[in-house]
Order: sequence, then structure tokens, then C-alpha cells
Amino acid sequence: MHLVFHHIGLACPPDEFAKGIDREHLSLLGYRPEAEKWTDERLGMQGQFLVATATGAPRVELVAPHGDHSPVMPWLQRGVKLYHTAYLVTDLRAEIERNRKNHAKLMFPPTPAVAFGGRNVAFLMLPNRLLVELIEQG
Repeated sequence: MHLVFHHIGLACPPDEFAKGIDREHLSLLGYRPEAEKWTDERLGMQGQFLVATATGAPRVELVAPHGDHSPVMPWLQRGVKLYHTAYLVTDLRAEIERNRKNHAKLMFPPTPAVAFGGRNVAFLMLPNRLLVELIEQG
């Protein structure tokens, strides 16, 4: 097992994402955009990565729904802001299998992601109901 922490995903309503409300609020904690906004038709979301000037602060990914069937919508409808945690993995398929053997549920199979230059990502729900994104290391 080789996991490297990558980011925390925060769910944002689409109108607030478009207006930059979360970016503005996180700027109070020293966060700034790491890269441009992106839209991923295949995954049904749009987003932007933010990094902070504070030592040890985690990278944040603002994620908003895109399209009618976005997996982000149910989280927003329940009022959940902390959407997922994400990790880089050296062997995506092996890590999915290891998690499934430990009762994690594959929510979204390996799919090329715009945010990671076409590298595959997969989403798993751990038994404790924590959504985890696994990112294929490039």
C-alpha cells in the first residue's frame, strides 16, 4: 500500500462556486487558487484547487455540480460541505481491491479526470461513510 495525501474536497453550490464565494472565504485563511477552474463533463463536476500559505495546511478542491446527474448534488442537498479526501496511489486497481476486501464500496469506477490531466480516479465509500478519491499517480 502506497498512499500520498493529495487534497480535501469541499462541496459548493454551483451559483456560489461561480461567484467565488468559497474562494473568498478561504482566502481569509491564506488560501489562493493553485490552478484555473476546470469542468469535467464525464464526472459531472467543476472545480478548482486552492493552496494555503500556512505551513502544513492541506490543499483544498472546491467541487460544484455540473449537469443534471452530478454526484455532488446529493451531498449538497443534505447540507454536507466536506465531500471527500483524496490520495495519490501507485496501483489504482490494487488499491480499489484492497479497500473492497475491507468492505469499502466502489461508488465511481476508474475514470479519466480532467483535473488530473486524464489520469484515472475512483471514488470509494469506506465503511465509516467517508468518501475517498483515489488518484492514479502519474
